[in-house]
Amino acid sequence: MSKTLISLTTILSAIFLLILTLYIYVSNRDGDMALYSWLGMDYYNDSFNFIRNHSIHLPLWVKYNLTDGLWMLSYLLFMEGFWTRDKRIKWMFCIPIISLALILEILQFLGYFPGTGDILDIIFYIAAILLFALLIKLKQIYYEKNN
Repeated sequence: MSKTLISLTTILSAIFLLILTLYIYVSNRDGDMALYSWLGMDYYNDSFNFIRNHSIHLPLWVKYNLTDGLWMLSYLLFMEGFWTRDKRIKWMFCIPIISLALILEILQFLGYFPGTGDILDIIFYIAAILLFALLIKLKQIYYEKNN
């Protein structure tokens, strides 16, 4: 596979994870989420009601914790697919976001920042980072074998 095809696949995977996360949010989460106001979306929109009325019941950890990991993995994959040549720029955008997500979650957990501060959120963030690192390593091994 060419580097361009791998980059495109990586970006499409990131978009898929983003859409999956948005689906979980729209179909299973409450309307008081900041996401709706950030995007200027009406929670009671007919399309959203249709999605919610035809959704499957998901466990709480999927609705509230897995989504954090999916956001993180989607972001990291997008950065990986978009910045294939200059690794410094990629990490200049990745490291602050990773750090911010983890720090905010820890501050929530300790009661210094508003939010739930769930330890499972931290675990899913770390799992996303580790999965991303594994994918990068596998990509590196693939390039070494085929070049």
